[in-house]
Amino acid sequence: LPYKLFREFHIPLGANEEFFSDASEYSPRDGQIFIVSYPKCGTTWMQHIVYLLLRNGKAANSISEVISSIPFPEQDGFPSDVPQKDIYALKYHLPFRLMKYSEDARYIHVARNPKDACVSYYNFLKKLPGYHIESFDDFFDAFISGEMPYGDYVDLVYSWYEKRHLKNVLFITYESLTENRRASILEIASFLGLQTINEEIIENVLQYSSFNFMKSLVEEDPFMQQYLKNSTGQQKNETKNEKPQMMRKGIVGDWRNYFNRQQNQRMKEYFESKPEGMALLPLWKDEILNYE
Repeated sequence: LPYKLFREFHIPLGANEEFFSDASEYSPRDGQIFIVSYPKCGTTWMQHIVYLLLRNGKAANSISEVISSIPFPEQDGFPSDVPQKDIYALKYHLPFRLMKYSEDARYIHVARNPKDACVSYYNFLKKLPGYHIESFDDFFDAFISGEMPYGDYVDLVYSWYEKRHLKNVLFITYESLTENRRASILEIASFLGLQTINEEIIENVLQYSSFNFMKSLVEEDPFMQQYLKNSTGQQKNETKNEKPQMMRKGIVGDWRNYFNRQQNQRMKEYFESKPEGMALLPLWKDEILNYE
């Protein structure tokens, strides 16, 4: 799939390199929150949870409100028209080495079973202008080789996984968010140092971070379709009839509807071929090793 290099890292072909450079060189303010992930691993979900927690459970009126409060500087640049006090966090898809780390900032990394991440990324990119993806088989080949925007899955995720013991890094999985959202929300609130969380706030965060509520916010926001078309910096003169989706299913295990036996075996070999992959294996051991 098309991409270009930024400091030996794969970025979208149409991306603004100045934005990536500014994002990479950005020096965090004390207490600043970063939400980091490989694409399609639950970033939007985590943005929403953090947004709700920092607003004591008060829901957004539109997804645009969430995005303007938690901008994506590598794609959109740093917003010049939003006061610093109204920016709750920043969203990134960069490996640890390409971010200026600060002990006084907080970093939340969301990781997802690579098979589900692959399927979700495929369904997202195939609808975007500039990508001519013939089949899931073709996309899988690009994913497993890292020859695509944002590059090698294992390399990016491991760069944050190995920092998980730092007191200001929270490494959390999409699966744990799905299996026990309440416990995950409490863990995130504790990590962010929020002392005023009560049962009413938790109930509101649970309600307004549900997949159905978030999907309705996205689909009802006319701003979002253009935003998504811009989201990988693709050529503006290309069109596709299908609308790109920020939120598709929000489930665990959709990979079973896509992966064939050979692809399961290749994913297993991909993880086992890299020390970093072996380190990540325990997170999704059954899905990667025992895929029957």
